[in-house]
Amino acid sequence: MSNNEVRAIMLILVAFIPLVGLTMALTPRLQPRGEVFSVSVPTSAWDDPRIRRLMNRYVAIVIAATALFTVAALALCLMGNAEASLAAVVVASLALMVIGYGLILRYRAKVQGLKRACGWVAQSQQHVATIGEGVEQAPRPISLAWNWLYVPLVALTAAVVAVGYGSMPDMIPMHVDVSGNVTDMVPKSPMVAAFPVALEVFLAAVFAFCHWMALRSKRGLEPGRPASSSWAYGMFAYAQTAFLLVMGLACTVACGLGMALAMIGIVSMGVATAVIIGVALLCVVGSLVVGVKYGQSGSRVFRMEASDTLLSDDDRFWKLGMLYCNPNDASLFLPQRSGIGWTVNWGRPAVWAMVAALVLFVAAFIAICIVMVR
Repeated sequence: MSNNEVRAIMLILVAFIPLVGLTMALTPRLQPRGEVFSVSVPTSAWDDPRIRRLMNRYVAIVIAATALFTVAALALCLMGNAEASLAAVVVASLALMVIGYGLILRYRAKVQGLKRACGWVAQSQQHVATIGEGVEQAPRPISLAWNWLYVPLVALTAAVVAVGYGSMPDMIPMHVDVSGNVTDMVPKSPMVAAFPVALEVFLAAVFAFCHWMALRSKRGLEPGRPASSSWAYGMFAYAQTAFLLVMGLACTVACGLGMALAMIGIVSMGVATAVIIGVALLCVVGSLVVGVKYGQSGSRVFRMEASDTLLSDDDRFWKLGMLYCNPNDASLFLPQRSGIGWTVNWGRPAVWAMVAALVLFVAAFIAICIVMVR
């Protein structure tokens, strides 16, 4: 690739830094109003000036760190140092997540102290049940059957590989550096040619599992407004699962079909890499937009009236404010507290078995890939 093409790719990569920083900065503000820095509080606590100061301080620190990292990575990119720019993007993105969650833990301790000082205690643990015609008509996540759309994409890539196998060179490029130079090539073989198809099958399985997990999750409902929060959660789950499907299809076709076309020689590995990075960037942007529009569990769909009463408090089940562990809760999945999406109930043995199976699945895929391309 030319220097201009390499610089364009690096600029796209640098754009990940402000997106990650913005996501971390907005995370506490996208949670339901009954939660502040992963602590259960009355909804009126959001208007408490002490809470507002913590929120504003958190945003200021994360935004300042984001600006610093972005300027540093941008300077390296404009200097033409592709390797250093890539390293800066990776380090900055990880550092922003560490800083963000570190601050959340720090301010969580402060909110817990404020909670004790103000006497915010749930007098009785209220559980939510939703009944009625309106609730039955509430929006729902899209059906798991939509994941059959991955089948024609995988079939298309398989057809491209089969038709173009004769046009593939004797040595097939498998890896490029950040400058677009091929750094690894393997001899042509049916196993190597089938690698893009195997990659698509793996990605489709992962995205389908995430979709299934969202469908099986406990609904994120608020005791103070069960009916409206049921509608809000339904809209949130519908939007999230629809976006997950679109994101999965886009990533799958970009990775699998892009690699297949590069093997045949229709596009270069550099162009295929640029497309994958561009799709990943659009996915991050889309995720941020959906999160801001709906909030966690639909918290931004309807405005909840402020109340000084704490109706429910399950803080004891949230370890470090992020890991849910409740053996008495039959739910395997539930909305997470820090961020947008879902998490698992580590108190259920079935979750540990599922995680072990997932690890074995990923390890098996990696082993198969090594066999295929060597």
